[in-house]
Amino acid sequence: MNDFFFITKMLWSGKSIIRATLNKRLKEELLSGRILDLGSGGSDRYSSFIPRTADSAYELFDMKKGMMVDFEKDALPYDTASYDNVILLNVLEHLYSSQNILVEIKRILKPKGSLIAYVPFLMWYHPDPHDYFRYTHETLERMLATAGYSAVTIEPIYRGPYTAAFQLIHPTIPVVLRPLLYAPCYFLDALFRSLRGKAASRYVLGYYITAK
Repeated sequence: MNDFFFITKMLWSGKSIIRATLNKRLKEELLSGRILDLGSGGSDRYSSFIPRTADSAYELFDMKKGMMVDFEKDALPYDTASYDNVILLNVLEHLYSSQNILVEIKRILKPKGSLIAYVPFLMWYHPDPHDYFRYTHETLERMLATAGYSAVTIEPIYRGPYTAAFQLIHPTIPVVLRPLLYAPCYFLDALFRSLRGKAASRYVLGYYITAK
């Protein structure tokens, strides 16, 4: 039930199901060392959900703050092997070509450093400034392998068909009503998973990625 109350609270604050489930997953991480949040939107909107050790240093990078780097073709302005963790959340779908940024992230990661990424799957059109792709796990696996990553984990984030449907329609619902209307979706998906098991994984909200 803890996830139900967390997601309901996020919905009450105006977040989408995708953002709510992503924030919940981020709370399971524990990061240390030097951390770079790429494409952060100019704010630390994710950092409060990520547990970190006392010696960690969290840095933001975003073109909205005047950092004019084209992720599709430019080098990142950081030294090779200078970060322990790089965070790339809800960014790849906005790039027509993702190979450059994945290779650049690999370059600036220290040996055994980690990339933590997320891409939405069941999501409406959301340009920032463009919106190009919805990736499957097969595509993500090939992209990361081509860029030279190893120890890749691609975790589908889902609950079931009712939560997936709610994700797509919830912008049409007044914020005050969203937690109330989400409740039956949550419990119907619990019943669906008990009856249909793995079929729930077909209704993916997004993919949470870790790679070395």
